[in-house]
Amino acid sequence: METIGETLAHQARVQPNREALKVADRSLTWRELDQGANRVANMMLALGAKHGDRVMMMLGNSVEFVEIYYGLAKIGCISAPVMPRSVAGEVQFICDNLRARFIIAETDSAPIVRGLGAKLKSVDTTVGIGAGHNLAHDFDALRTKASPAEPTIPVGPDDVLTTKFTSGTTGTPKGCLRSHRNFVMAASALMMEIPLFDDDCAILANPLAAGMAVSQLTMLVLKGARIVMEERFEPAEYLELVNLEKPTLLYMMDTMMRRCFPLPQFATTDFSSVRLYHGAGRDIIEGLRANPSFRAGFSFGYASSEAGGLVTFRLPVHYKLALEQPEKYGYLLDSAGVEAPLTRIECLDDDLNPVPQGEVGELAVSGPSVFRGYWERPEETEKVLRNGWLLTGDLAMKDKDGVIFIKGRKREMIKTGGVNVYPAEIEPVLEAHAAVLEAAVVGIPDKEWGEKVVACVIAKAKVSETELIDFCRDKLAAYKRPKQIVFMDAFPMRAGKVVKRELIEMLSKTNAH
Repeated sequence: METIGETLAHQARVQPNREALKVADRSLTWRELDQGANRVANMMLALGAKHGDRVMMMLGNSVEFVEIYYGLAKIGCISAPVMPRSVAGEVQFICDNLRARFIIAETDSAPIVRGLGAKLKSVDTTVGIGAGHNLAHDFDALRTKASPAEPTIPVGPDDVLTTKFTSGTTGTPKGCLRSHRNFVMAASALMMEIPLFDDDCAILANPLAAGMAVSQLTMLVLKGARIVMEERFEPAEYLELVNLEKPTLLYMMDTMMRRCFPLPQFATTDFSSVRLYHGAGRDIIEGLRANPSFRAGFSFGYASSEAGGLVTFRLPVHYKLALEQPEKYGYLLDSAGVEAPLTRIECLDDDLNPVPQGEVGELAVSGPSVFRGYWERPEETEKVLRNGWLLTGDLAMKDKDGVIFIKGRKREMIKTGGVNVYPAEIEPVLEAHAAVLEAAVVGIPDKEWGEKVVACVIAKAKVSETELIDFCRDKLAAYKRPKQIVFMDAFPMRAGKVVKRELIEMLSKTNAH
């Protein structure tokens, strides 16, 4: 099974009548899910879709998303999921950039498509899902008429499956091209390190359009595990799903679980069926372990769109060691774990040579999950795919045991007094203060030091600049300690990330006066 469509067809053959996917009150067997994907594939062929056509999907988590994603894969179309809450400018940029021929949108997103109208010059056909979409074609009507037979369009493992646009926190968003092989190999590597079993059931709460959840979906379909999907994350509903569905696997962002902790029903939620929670910061571990029924292991890892998903793993055994022997192994909770199977990771200098053990270099990845390049951006592709390596732009260090520690973005590295300082070392120290909600550390130009370490802080209680600098005194070397604390109400954000270049621009102007 080398293509994504084949993985779904395989499950329909070997366990046709077992439940595959449940979303709200809808439940599909593997045969039904596969036939639904086939209907979508044949529907798109009837609309004139051809191998290599780009199809924008403006959909939330739904049965339709899964059927469309796999249906497009079966005929060699390139899916381009975008968040359904995207604004018109974002939609037009991606559509124009890809020269997408088709847009499939749910009712809530349809007004954006209708409003753009003729501005979407490449779009031949729009398809709406749900009542009142008022787009050119109705998904349910077309799907019902389409054949459930497997389409016969040749699709190869190195054909592009999907393009995911990067967040653009460091510039114009770029479309990351990933092939069928990229997805299958990434899922296979994950299952080598953290096996799945026939009776596994996973709750997917992350938005499929965001990217990581699609990788998780790929793995679950490859194995044939039962999937329960939440349409939109609601903490109370999520906890109810845990009680009702008895999942063995939980995949969600830590920010979501943090919203569950304050609810009164969290303490009585039955987590006894769960054997693995993926994605775990220190506060998440403490919060989950406070529930008496929670006895699961944890996993985590480093991932990026370009790397093709998780390429390092902090394994359950690492958590076990860190929690049972914190004095000796507690440091593992600050790591990204070890390199994934089928993957090689090195920390390289500017000449692409490995740095000595224990020193910081740029995290470089080689392996079958690495993306194919950026859509029609050959110069940008050549910058990051060099000598068989993906240069991630992240700084990292490997210790003697092969454990990897992320030290921040290469662009964010601060050179002060000739010494390299990494914001990722300073921010957790500041955030450990009881009055600090969030910290973002940057370097701004300084005549004496070259760059000055400045900490931007969002406070949740009254605290002074002097108090925070003193708090860092016995926790950070003098050259790492912030020279200035700037209090803010909010940080400039994009796609859930702090846009540090905007902070630097803002602070540089302020300090210049």
